[in-house]
Amino acid sequence: MTPIKEQRVQANGLDFLVRSAGDPSAPVVIMLHGFPECGYSWRYQMPYLADQGFHVLAPDLRGYGRSAAPKEADAYRQDILVSDVLAILDAFGAPRARVVGHDWGCALAWQVARQAPERVLAVAGLSVPYPGIGPKPPTEQMRAAFGDRFFYQLYFQQPEVPERELEADLRDFLRRMYHALSGPGMKEKHRTHGNATGLLDILQRPQGPQPSWMTEADLDVYVDSFERSGMTGPINWYRAMDLSWEQQRADGRERIHPPAFFLAGKEDPVIQFAGRALKRMPELMDNLTDIVLLDDVGHWIQMEAADTVNDYLGRFLGGIEETD
Repeated sequence: MTPIKEQRVQANGLDFLVRSAGDPSAPVVIMLHGFPECGYSWRYQMPYLADQGFHVLAPDLRGYGRSAAPKEADAYRQDILVSDVLAILDAFGAPRARVVGHDWGCALAWQVARQAPERVLAVAGLSVPYPGIGPKPPTEQMRAAFGDRFFYQLYFQQPEVPERELEADLRDFLRRMYHALSGPGMKEKHRTHGNATGLLDILQRPQGPQPSWMTEADLDVYVDSFERSGMTGPINWYRAMDLSWEQQRADGRERIHPPAFFLAGKEDPVIQFAGRALKRMPELMDNLTDIVLLDDVGHWIQMEAADTVNDYLGRFLGGIEETD
């Protein structure tokens, strides 16, 4: 199996930890992780895509793991995160790349393709449909949709409160999170509390051993990652949502021009929540090659269904011609 290397690079004025696999002279694929994850989340894809002839990069994104983590929420606006991705590509001498993202990394991948189409040969999104630019700020839409009911993205808008809850026992939080949003976890009867005041109130604790795709050793890597970074940087991605919306509205460009592919699990709560965006995606993209939903798979698709994801990504990314 192709080994995965780690190195530090300076990009956009910050220090990033980047995992890489494959021949450095090969075409580049950059893989963007989500919440609560890190570059390690692509451990099943990196060797496979490297063996398919790509140089694969998987950074710990801003705020995560062993990369820099500014404390200010406005440092996590999406256009700034796009600049991080482009600067990482520059650090590896890649004028263009294939971009793959999951969860928040998927949202970021869409933005890289939207803002810098000249740098993107193709974009593959996992879990989060591209919604375009909404008519109102995201938090305003969420408050209208959820009213007084608990919704974690609104809960995350509070300063310090979610950090205190989640950092109190990172292993417990991560174990619950990875289980609750997985295919098996989503099929369980959720014992949520009507008066939920925190995220852990709606995440059931799993029974039994860790699944094969997230062993105790894997979980150790994530616990170490968040012990290093803390939760403020990752949560700031949510706190910057309205700022990102304002920037995108001012920018005005909405369409995605590069070839695109979308893959998600049918049990993913994002898909169950964002059905409207999923249906609208073809209207917002010049070349959406396919939308694939996998049976019995939850949110952590690149880990839960690694072989299937590898096959789809390999065929899509390998079918894109290089350009000068």
